[in-house]
Amino acid sequence: MKEYDIVIVGGGPGGSMAAKVAAEKGLKTIFFERGRKPGEKNSSGCGLGPRMWRSWPDMMKNLTEDKCPSLRAGRFARNYLVDKKGEVSAMILARPTESVTYEPAKSFITMNCYRSEFDPWMADLATNAGAELKCSLLIKGLIKENGTVKGVVDEKGEKYMAPIVIGADGAVSMVAKQSGLRDKWYHDHITLVPQYDFYAPREKIDLIMHEEALAVWWMAGGIPSAYQVFFGDGFHVGLGNWMQSWEKNPLYYLNYVVNLKHFQRLIKMLGAKPREVQAHLLPWMPYPEKTYANGVMLIGDAAGFPCPLEAEGIFPAMESAEIAVEVAAEAIAEGDYSENKLKEYERRWQEESSIGTEFDAGPQLWSVWKALPFNAKNMDWFIPMVSEALTGIFDWSEPHKVRIRQIVAHVKKYLPQAMPTLMSEFVPLFTKALEDDMGKLMDPSIMPTLINLLPKLMSLMPDKKKKRRRRK
Repeated sequence: MKEYDIVIVGGGPGGSMAAKVAAEKGLKTIFFERGRKPGEKNSSGCGLGPRMWRSWPDMMKNLTEDKCPSLRAGRFARNYLVDKKGEVSAMILARPTESVTYEPAKSFITMNCYRSEFDPWMADLATNAGAELKCSLLIKGLIKENGTVKGVVDEKGEKYMAPIVIGADGAVSMVAKQSGLRDKWYHDHITLVPQYDFYAPREKIDLIMHEEALAVWWMAGGIPSAYQVFFGDGFHVGLGNWMQSWEKNPLYYLNYVVNLKHFQRLIKMLGAKPREVQAHLLPWMPYPEKTYANGVMLIGDAAGFPCPLEAEGIFPAMESAEIAVEVAAEAIAEGDYSENKLKEYERRWQEESSIGTEFDAGPQLWSVWKALPFNAKNMDWFIPMVSEALTGIFDWSEPHKVRIRQIVAHVKKYLPQAMPTLMSEFVPLFTKALEDDMGKLMDPSIMPTLINLLPKLMSLMPDKKKKRRRRK
């Protein structure tokens, strides 16, 4: 039996961050990775957001290509709108906008890299700070005394005692289950994410994709929308859906995306070769459940912290790790490891972190994403409506005045289908996001304009073409 101040189950970014911070605070710390090394798990790649460079500048400035060869900054994101026939009907290329407030967020959307490089780099930071790491070892259970977690036991029966255990063990969290915090996920709180990893030469990625970081393939025809992320020497393509929503084998949908003519053309241009098939589970929920108990706290995916809109999980895992260790250090100093003491962890992530800010609108964000990219009925009006609005004006088939009338008339026919979703999903989201400014928005002088604007615009659209007057 070995004794520690903190035991951390999991060697991903959240677990390594927790171990690093705990060791820097002088706490005797051990963290466990079931793989042969951190980053070996079958999820492979990630996008690191600019917030990481803002939150931990001294740490992140040392993440360079010599330490992480797959590292690739991306300034642009591409959106492909794919119709029911599998044709790309529109493309939108976006970059950081003028409302972005800080660097490096003005310079890149994500910094992409493979987890097989990033996770060991994070783990090295933890061990260099004094934390002990054990790999190739599965933690099988929690040790409890009178309902309080006191440590963990590994697959060989070795015990590791500590007054605080941090669960950083991902979506299928043993710590969450054995602590009694969660037996299992609800079907619409957990997603299955299959993806393919492709090799492509760096020079071709840089030449053809330039500063493009990622792409979203918005799909009509009952196919879940897919994502594509570019790294230094390759790219991922993947998609996900909630567990009860798969009507066919998930690879059927992923293969449909990969076999699109436009996608195949991209593969040929890049000289890409398939490298690996991957799959993982990812929590994707409107709001996390309870994240603490006697002697235990959950962080990252184990806590259900991936963003409720697009399920990004690296930053919230690392942020929650930092908060959990701060609370743990206070608990150790006071000798109080009770649930009543550790509830401070939940208060802090809810009230003092970006996790809490994100999940404050979590139900609305989650519902919007579920209602569009993952709703076949809605995507069948969304794709042609948006494509028409964005690209129809550039058509030379008629004078532009005529084309504008045609576009408006075409968009108008989708509004009966679109309005219920817009009202039920987007209005609650914007109401929640702008709740601090609702007094201004409810100003009687502008409310009639806001309420009546769309119907009045539509009423201006005549049903028949007016006769053109001849010049005299």
